[in-house]
Amino acid sequence: MFRMVYRFAVKTYRLPLRSPLRTAHGVWAVREGLIIRLEAETGAVSYGEIAPLPQFGTETLAEALERCLGLSDKTDDAALDAVPAQFGCVRFALAMARAANPSVDKEKRLPVTALLPAGKAALAMLPGKLEQGFLSFKWKVGVNRPEEELGLLDDLLGRLPAYTRLRLDANGAWDRRTAEKWLARCAERPIEFIEQPAAPDDGDTLLGLAEDYPVTLALDESVTGLAAAREWQGRGWRGVFVIKPALAGPLDELAAWAKASQADLVLSSAIETALGRAAILRFAFAHDLTKRAVGFGVGEIFGERLWDGQIIGPLVDAGWSAAVDAEEIWNALN
Repeated sequence: MFRMVYRFAVKTYRLPLRSPLRTAHGVWAVREGLIIRLEAETGAVSYGEIAPLPQFGTETLAEALERCLGLSDKTDDAALDAVPAQFGCVRFALAMARAANPSVDKEKRLPVTALLPAGKAALAMLPGKLEQGFLSFKWKVGVNRPEEELGLLDDLLGRLPAYTRLRLDANGAWDRRTAEKWLARCAERPIEFIEQPAAPDDGDTLLGLAEDYPVTLALDESVTGLAAAREWQGRGWRGVFVIKPALAGPLDELAAWAKASQADLVLSSAIETALGRAAILRFAFAHDLTKRAVGFGVGEIFGERLWDGQIIGPLVDAGWSAAVDAEEIWNALN
């Protein structure tokens, strides 16, 4: 079997977020990751992005870098394929760099969910997002006291037109009692789904909540990798799977699982740069992986077009990825 040989290189990035992101995991102010470069024997050059989120159970940045440095300057397909499954972010990047760009219908568009900040800041941001035309919103909860957030939920729903959809993301912050209070409140309200209402390792609570309440629930931190998603399907999960492709491994493996399982899938950003986001969106358009709005409405998260790409509005079209210059991103790094 023919094996392609590559010149391999890696660079690190450390990008401050324009506005720190508050979640149940804490305050997130800086995004760190790696960009890899492969140069094939033919002279073709390609790139991939490694964007770990250890709080989601991925490899750490240090572990990812060590794995990359373990690859020689000249490597081949066999060595790249041998990266263990637990290095999902590294495997995503290596597969991204070696994949052929799929052909897509440039007329296609996907609806996008706008990310609202935690707390009262969501109310301040909402009017501008509505004016831009967003129809889907995601609000981070589990950050402040439940009583305060439940009051804000009423305010938020009161300002959302009936034709919009709202997702709540607790990032696993609630205990069962708190989650039950939220699900009881949301049962009669127009909530699209509640994401990760309990800790990812508390499977009994998550399954029990899904059975006891009519609100649609979604898994996020519980299904960082496809092995976990398959396990949850085996346990009878009938809710939504929020998958961050940059964490889950090669995109073709994600597509194969999604099509075989017919999972109710949402594709979501891991706050990767425009490089990784472009690969994910290009693949999503080519394979029709989801019927729901994609979670890439993170705004100008870095505040620089190089890292953010073109501003993503309420709809993203299939040509978005073409405007991302991978070589320019690589050359901007030390």
